[in-house]
Amino acid sequence: MDNEKFGKFIKELRKEKNLTQKQLADKINITDKAVSKWERGLSFPDITMLNILSKELNVSVEELLNGEKFKEEVIDNKEQDNLDLQKSNGESMQKHIDIEKAVKEALEKANHKEEKRQKKIAKAKKVTKIISAILFVIFLALQFVYFYLSLNYNFEYVVDSLFYVVNEIIFVTAFLFLLFTFKKKKTKIILITIFSITTLINIAFMGIYGFRNKSYVRFSNNLKYEFVAKQNRETNELTIYKNAVAVFARPMQTLSESVNDVKTRWISRDIFEITYKNNKNELKEYVVTLNEDTFDLSYRSFTKALLGKWQNKEQTNKLTRLYVDSKNIRLKIYDKEYTFEFEDCVQVREEAIILYSNKKPRYIVALSDDAELDEETGIIKKDGNIIISEISTDKTIKEELYCINYKTDDLSNYNYMNLASKSYEIENGVLYFSYDGIKTITVPGDFSNIDSYEKGQYIISDDIVLFYYKANGKTYIVTSNDKGLNWSTQQIPSGNYIKSIQFLDANTGFILMFNDETMGDATGAIYKTTNGGLSWEEVFKGINYGDYSIFSSGTEMIFANENVGFITIPDRMGEVCDLYITRDGGYTFEKLNLATDPKLDYYLLPTIEDGIIHIKIAIGYAEDDSRYVTVENFVSKDNGETFEQVNE
Repeated sequence: MDNEKFGKFIKELRKEKNLTQKQLADKINITDKAVSKWERGLSFPDITMLNILSKELNVSVEELLNGEKFKEEVIDNKEQDNLDLQKSNGESMQKHIDIEKAVKEALEKANHKEEKRQKKIAKAKKVTKIISAILFVIFLALQFVYFYLSLNYNFEYVVDSLFYVVNEIIFVTAFLFLLFTFKKKKTKIILITIFSITTLINIAFMGIYGFRNKSYVRFSNNLKYEFVAKQNRETNELTIYKNAVAVFARPMQTLSESVNDVKTRWISRDIFEITYKNNKNELKEYVVTLNEDTFDLSYRSFTKALLGKWQNKEQTNKLTRLYVDSKNIRLKIYDKEYTFEFEDCVQVREEAIILYSNKKPRYIVALSDDAELDEETGIIKKDGNIIISEISTDKTIKEELYCINYKTDDLSNYNYMNLASKSYEIENGVLYFSYDGIKTITVPGDFSNIDSYEKGQYIISDDIVLFYYKANGKTYIVTSNDKGLNWSTQQIPSGNYIKSIQFLDANTGFILMFNDETMGDATGAIYKTTNGGLSWEEVFKGINYGDYSIFSSGTEMIFANENVGFITIPDRMGEVCDLYITRDGGYTFEKLNLATDPKLDYYLLPTIEDGIIHIKIAIGYAEDDSRYVTVENFVSKDNGETFEQVNE
């Protein structure tokens, strides 16, 4: 027999008679819950109730058990009488047997279904008890761990309300376990009362103490690091936490000022930034590095690590470039350019730097996750990138930059600039020099006032490398006797313009310096040093023209040795050039007259090769030798004592 079909049939009959479950139950002296179970197919009436129920619902017991009414057939009276006579004896007994069998089957099926339901309920209670017991032990242990760490090591939950959430889980799991353990109704009422009271108390305390602080809990991209900070909602004080592990963290530092508009973000690696505004509405930046294992009080300059030219990797309309040399940091975004002095920036260990301008944090630059520092030089290794981001409480975009300088695995020769051999370049007031085309060296000094040097104003030779610069109204030369490995800086006599510098060796040198130039003439002097530039002596002030001594603005100088030297004195039109020689180290000069042809009136500055002095004399001034119409050549093999004409 189908219990569900039976139940639906009873429900239909009850509604046909306009009876409620309660009214039907009262008529047959049972509870309305029993009627409800019949109609839902959860149970079956006792066999003694079938006759009573069938009469109340105006159906036969057979129809009741079948779950539907029989169809009526039209049979005449005579045939009906015969049928009744045939069935009166045998079939009445058979009906009784069939009814009992059907009832018995229905009861067995209903009882079996009820047993299965009770078993499911018992199993669910058992599983709930086991899960509740396990969760109770876990969260109770967690709470004990919290109390231990709190009392002994000052640890806290990363979110204050977690303490009360854990409490509530303990209460709920204990309540469920006990509720399904005890069967007495009185005991269950006591448990419900205790649970309700403890829950209300716990919620009340959570409302008072659980939300006093706003928590910032952030995980790094690789989930290796966890950052925790809490802001007091009343005072706006921000506390930074360290040793964050899962749900526990320990206070590290409380910022000295109240904060507003807080923005927290991972930059890269273990570098975390906190951007906020103080009560004066000033923008502030606080950077935390969480990996204490890498902390080293003797960390190196991060600006050296950044040495080079950097550019954003993504091909967009926004071109971002960062230039870091030995002088400062320059940032170019679109057509805007910013300069940051090293002393105004704040370094965060060896991993990041905050760029300040006018005491306001502007940008943060940090190592990307793939970047590594070279152990020997401290420079970012080849293929290592950096992260740069604007500092703001608003949403900002992090950009990844790559180094456009050429790098090898060996960074011992790496520099901001790559140069050819025996060449130099000045950029951003910094002079870069390379003797061999492999190693580029930053020359010490401030070269901001110099764009480039003219011929004779610098020296790059096997014996000496020399450059000069001006700073604070003084003039300095920077020299190296070992091809740029070591440098020496000395102050030299100040003038407006250095025309020519020559060093014969590490000790002896000459400088031709002008103070003023007017109408082709120039005033100035030749200075000499014999101790490598530590001290200088004025030896010659120019050719005497009337009441004062002058040079030509085109004067050039060269010395063959410590005593013998030459200067040229072109006229104002540049068509005639006289040549003067000194044999006493520059103290006195005399004019040379070597030309045999009167038309030859332009003496070129001599050249010196293997101790031999070569002098060329031409007609007028020409930019190159190919334009000279007539040329006479003279040489001296005795350091200028005598000259002889040669054919070349």
